Amino acid sequence: MVRRGALLASVSVLAALLAPPLHAADLSPVPVKAEASEPGSWTGFYLGTYVGSGLVNTNWGTATGPLAPAPLPNTDLGLASGAVIGTQAGYNYQVGAYVLGIEGEFGSGLQLSRARCLGNWQSVCVADTDVLATVAGRLGYAFDNVLLYGKAGAAFANTSMTVSGLAYSGQYTGSSLKAGWTVGGGLEVGLTPQLSAKAEYAYLDFGSADEGLRNGLGAASSSVSQSAQMVKLGLNWRPWGAPLPGTGASLPVPGRDWTGFYLGLHAGGAWGRDEWTSGTGFLAAAAAGGAFPGTGTPMGLLGGGQAGFNYQVGPWVAGIEASASATNLNGYAKCISGYLARHTSFACESSLDSIGSISGRLGQSWGDLLMYGKAGAAWASGSGSLSGTTDLIHYGNSSTRWGWMIGSGVEYALTQSFSAFLEYDYYDFGTQELAYSVAGRSASADFKQRLDVVRMGLNYRFASGAADAPIAAKAPELPEGWTAEIGGRYFASTGRMQKDLMSSLWTERLNSRLIYANTTGQSLETFFRFENRNGLFLKGFAGLGTLSGGGLNDEDFPAQLVYSNTITDLSDGQLAYGALDLGTELVRQGQSTLGAFVGYRAWYESVNGFGCRQLAKDVTCDMASWAQIPALASALSLSETETWQGVALGLNGRVQLSQRLRLEVDAAYLPYATRAGMDNHWFRADINPQMENGRGWGTQLEAVLSYAVTERLNVGLGGRYWYFTTDTASTPFPNSGARSPLTFYSERYGAFLQASYRFGDIPPLEAEAADLPAKAQPAPANWTGLYVGGALGGGKGHSTYASPFAPPVSGDAADLGGLTTAVQLGGDYQMGAFVFGAEASAGWAHVAGTDTCFSTAPTGAASGFNCGSRVNALGTVTGRLGYAFDRALVYARGGFAWDRQTDTFNTFAYTATVLNQDSTNTGWTIGGGVEYALLPNLSVGLEYKHFDFGASSAFTTGAPPPLAGVNLAPDGLRLDTVAMTLNYRFATFAGAQ
Repeated sequence: MVRRGALLASVSVLAALLAPPLHAADLSPVPVKAEASEPGSWTGFYLGTYVGSGLVNTNWGTATGPLAPAPLPNTDLGLASGAVIGTQAGYNYQVGAYVLGIEGEFGSGLQLSRARCLGNWQSVCVADTDVLATVAGRLGYAFDNVLLYGKAGAAFANTSMTVSGLAYSGQYTGSSLKAGWTVGGGLEVGLTPQLSAKAEYAYLDFGSADEGLRNGLGAASSSVSQSAQMVKLGLNWRPWGAPLPGTGASLPVPGRDWTGFYLGLHAGGAWGRDEWTSGTGFLAAAAAGGAFPGTGTPMGLLGGGQAGFNYQVGPWVAGIEASASATNLNGYAKCISGYLARHTSFACESSLDSIGSISGRLGQSWGDLLMYGKAGAAWASGSGSLSGTTDLIHYGNSSTRWGWMIGSGVEYALTQSFSAFLEYDYYDFGTQELAYSVAGRSASADFKQRLDVVRMGLNYRFASGAADAPIAAKAPELPEGWTAEIGGRYFASTGRMQKDLMSSLWTERLNSRLIYANTTGQSLETFFRFENRNGLFLKGFAGLGTLSGGGLNDEDFPAQLVYSNTITDLSDGQLAYGALDLGTELVRQGQSTLGAFVGYRAWYESVNGFGCRQLAKDVTCDMASWAQIPALASALSLSETETWQGVALGLNGRVQLSQRLRLEVDAAYLPYATRAGMDNHWFRADINPQMENGRGWGTQLEAVLSYAVTERLNVGLGGRYWYFTTDTASTPFPNSGARSPLTFYSERYGAFLQASYRFGDIPPLEAEAADLPAKAQPAPANWTGLYVGGALGGGKGHSTYASPFAPPVSGDAADLGGLTTAVQLGGDYQMGAFVFGAEASAGWAHVAGTDTCFSTAPTGAASGFNCGSRVNALGTVTGRLGYAFDRALVYARGGFAWDRQTDTFNTFAYTATVLNQDSTNTGWTIGGGVEYALLPNLSVGLEYKHFDFGASSAFTTGAPPPLAGVNLAPDGLRLDTVAMTLNYRFATFAGAQ
């Protein structure tokens, strides 16, 4: 509560700073919002489609029959998160500004969750929700070409369930269609006379019911309760209704003839579902009395080319297309688990190196915009393997499979010959029997695969040969008062994922730590921003990629003999993420704006570790004592999969540094986030998989500097920082009466390249200044004066410890990450273009992390101590030197810094205590940034600071004896922060009136 209260106080300060310029009567740069036009008519029938993200919660309660309650608690929660796609149909009736309606939705996705359940029977309960549907009434309010609405009604879900365990034979299965209720709301915008776009959130609750389960040997049941949350982006088409408000009178006459041959290139990503369902030969024998099925979630990037031909009749465009893509799509799953065999299971892997399709297309043209659907045949070529965790023999398969596909997309003509497109496709290859073999031994397994593919690309269109073919027309106008920017990015990143596992009996004792560090990410993403003249904006992005490189350090306290620290090499990782924000501009000056938003964040990553080598002196993975040394060097050993979803509150600033150069900054705080995770110890069938759930918070900071190549085409370079952590998290182990607490840290940061295209009424590049006479040119801002302000950002730090013992294999240092806020007071004096200033700042922070210290201390099997720091507050007194041009100030700063931090050292295994020491440390800071005079009294900026602090106040312990008198405090801490700043000036910028 202290952390969130401090943040709200900082936001209140920023809001207070904004109040004077927003309401002062002499602020001519602030546009007066246009009066809402007549709401027009939303009346009529509509059809549509949507894509989005879903979160399904499945709670497994008490069981009956052969699965009757065990002596230990048997309730656990399974969280499923994944993409959803669906369709909707409805009818609206408008009375004045109010819109009444009814709507039905039907959606499908890969919402699969696993939960450790049924107490000490070592059971795993799986819920696969493949259908989510609603029938709801809608009530909305229309203004301009925008409809804000709420909805409520009935909800339905189709869920298949399985229960398997090591203490009973076979697998129990069942399915049900659940009914419940839904409530939600959203925003819908008219784009053309017949087309609208929507963004929507919905909550669905299906209550609790006893679900019947069978396995051929008998019947059982389990109490199951479910709920779901969905965030969706969609399109609605009104084929017969009146034109939507602000969009014109009717479908325009086509301004382009799409007839002709085309060639093109594309890039994108894919994700899906792999299922191994049954087997023959030795594979069937290995699963005798147990469970064969295994389910994986493949993911990867793709790139390739396409060729096709279109023929246009009126606004309708029919065509045929062939497409082929190279891909690195891969996924792993646990399968073939034997009965009463603790170490018997297989790792099933599928990898695709190419996919493609031959499809027909049918679309409708709006000038240079083509919207189309497609369907046809699909193929996939790749390999796979099955490997037992006891013999580590890899049984391989290589094949090409055929199936079918369906999809839809939008294509836009950039020039007479070139067009860009964005497309979604669904591939289904059905169930096929695949042969797996090695060294003359073979068996088969039934394998089912489905894929979701998103791709974007360019087409080059050859002349159709028709002498009277129309040439390209002007780009179609967006609805009155709307502009849009749509583009693509390449994001290169690095990051870490860490979990600290505590004892279920002594919850302050650290039992194990796993750090997946330095994973390199490569991802492709698409992004968009829609905004209207009244300041409303909707923006977002979605990305998909791969993770490779880095290493996993797995530490145990206690180990088998002495401190254990094993390393595995990381590869074949997966990355997916997305964001959606709805906000409003608070102020605008020309093309520069400051806005606030509420949003949604989703983050998924999966990393896989191969091999196992002991770095310390324990016997775990000691290569000298293992007979299967060659196999262990490359075997899949450890994996971690996690999904974070959260609510974002943030600020967005865009400043026009010059006619062509623009800086955009996002700073967001995530006050509530959920984490659903799964740990795979592939050599431990008894705890593979291990499910982990938690709640926490996070932060995000993003900045991009873009350059206008033309008034519509932009390129840019940006950076991004994400951080998540849990306040509460836990996992249930088999045969344990209590859940084991966990702490998770996840962060990712990197740079991206982007290109985008702007639609709508875009001002000419030179209109603001070049067309003005010299005497009318705006004078540069004068920065002389006092100011007060605030900052919101994130920080990444590193603390070090001075150990008197032998050098460790890792540790004696902790990586830190988290959120920073500040308030500042300062003054500037300008001489010519140079600005001299001084500033004092102070603020709350939560930048924290842990690692292992003094692991080589001679303290037995429990050697290795959990150490770490949390920076709670930061302050500075600095000078700055800057250079001013137009409304911008570029500056460097440096000076004195202090922090308030809590240092922790865990000796619980020896003393049943955790030592905490609060201290105030002093040091220095240096950095720089850019600030922009948005209004006569208000500036917005982006600032970087590097901090270096000395040693914390020393503290010691008397036990265990080898640590007696040793300083347990860090001997130094470095911190790098990036923040968005807002400053209110008591004297107006002289040239920015």
